[in-house]
Amino acid sequence: MSIFRVGGNSVVRIDASAGGTLTAITTYVKEIDGLGREFDALDSTALSDTAERVIPGIEKSQEFSIRGAFDDTATTGPDAIFSTAVGTLLSFEWNPAGTVAGRRKFNMEVLVTSYKVSAPLRGEVSFEVSLKQDGSATVGTN
Repeated sequence: MSIFRVGGNSVVRIDASAGGTLTAITTYVKEIDGLGREFDALDSTALSDTAERVIPGIEKSQEFSIRGAFDDTATTGPDAIFSTAVGTLLSFEWNPAGTVAGRRKFNMEVLVTSYKVSAPLRGEVSFEVSLKQDGSATVGTN
């Protein structure tokens, strides 16, 4: 079993603009949370069953956040990408263990639901962006 540091091998890419090419924002990202796959469980219990029975329903739309270091570099910094993208669908790709062949990869369209910049007094300026999956996620390998 391999263990990967989030910041070590991860590659995070997102559209710099809707319909654009994917831009790597890996150097700014410190944390991604809540990303995976989840399906509704539908009750299929019959009167003759002795225990509850379920079947898989539709895939649930995941909501997740990305947090990291604020940077307002034109076209490539997270502020340039996310500050104007709230309410916009963008393509998203995350390679949690890097882009080596055979490693896991998540691809999906996401709706940017919020973007916030914050900093403690005399502390690091950071950003947090909230994203919601649109449609089905593709979970595969490089």
